[in-house]
Amino acid sequence: MEMIDYTMLGRTGTQVSRVCLGAMTMGTLMDRDESFRTLDSFAEQGGNFIDTANCYSWWVGKGENVGDESEAMLGEWMHARKNRERIFLATKCGARLRDPRAIRDADGNPRWAEVPSNYEGASRRVILGAVQDSLRRLRTDYIDLYYVHVDDRKTPLEETLGTLNELVASGVIRHLGYSNVRTWRLERIRALCERNGWAQPIAIQQEYSFLRPAAGANLGVAVHADGEFFDYLAENPSMTLLAYSPLLKGIYASREKRLAYYNWSLYDTPDSAARLERLEVVGKRLGIDGNTLVLAWMLHRKPAIIPIVGGSRFSHFRENFAALDVRLDGETMDYLEGRSASA
Repeated sequence: MEMIDYTMLGRTGTQVSRVCLGAMTMGTLMDRDESFRTLDSFAEQGGNFIDTANCYSWWVGKGENVGDESEAMLGEWMHARKNRERIFLATKCGARLRDPRAIRDADGNPRWAEVPSNYEGASRRVILGAVQDSLRRLRTDYIDLYYVHVDDRKTPLEETLGTLNELVASGVIRHLGYSNVRTWRLERIRALCERNGWAQPIAIQQEYSFLRPAAGANLGVAVHADGEFFDYLAENPSMTLLAYSPLLKGIYASREKRLAYYNWSLYDTPDSAARLERLEVVGKRLGIDGNTLVLAWMLHRKPAIIPIVGGSRFSHFRENFAALDVRLDGETMDYLEGRSASA
């Protein structure tokens, strides 16, 4: 297995690993041993970029989890390994639930339609409290990258961004990010920061994968990076895209996986069929499965996109990191993206 190489985060001068380890399931679906094994392997391979949030993973189980679990597991691991200074740590606020038990039915299952109305939001009070709670769980006194997890349109941007700027100025947060944000809102955020001399977001975390959702698809609070977003990113190279759900729950492994994916109806289009066909052609030629090829394709995109690689077992992470060994030439990339008729 190849060592993980590094890339620049925006124009910060900070080097981070080309893949980011998603810790969402650690402390819930992954127990301590499995979490530590995965984190140790990632660090041994040269990885330093780890992503979590202050709500991971409240939805696992029947109400026994509240969103502390992933951060607490990472804090325990960094404390045990004494490696905090070697880790570039990202976490988020805004999508934690005010009362995670209030949106469960009598059997303990989440009532997903009610979840967005239960989000904590991004007010000054919430941010200041959330940062301190995350620091405590993570057993650290600073956060390298702090995201607004879900764009809060009820709180004035001046309040959210001004508060975040104070935290950057104090050194508690080193860099800012935004997630699940529309391009027009991102432009408004950046303009407001520029006018006030505030810290700008340098990382944008959006859903992004090889398949593209149908035009007008309703993804709820999630925002899929589209052509307009990439055009905006090209004009603003001070920001880097972090791609979450790059494998859309592993749907590139088989047709059965795709049909079982809860959002497959949003991706089941002629465009997807054509892209899947090209993916199959290249995968057979290289002798790799669709998931590995999609991650390799993403790692070859320019400008650099940093995929967030997750899973619920150590084996998932090992399988995904096989993409680091794959080399795709320009002709293959052109074919995968439909710019040429053959690979």
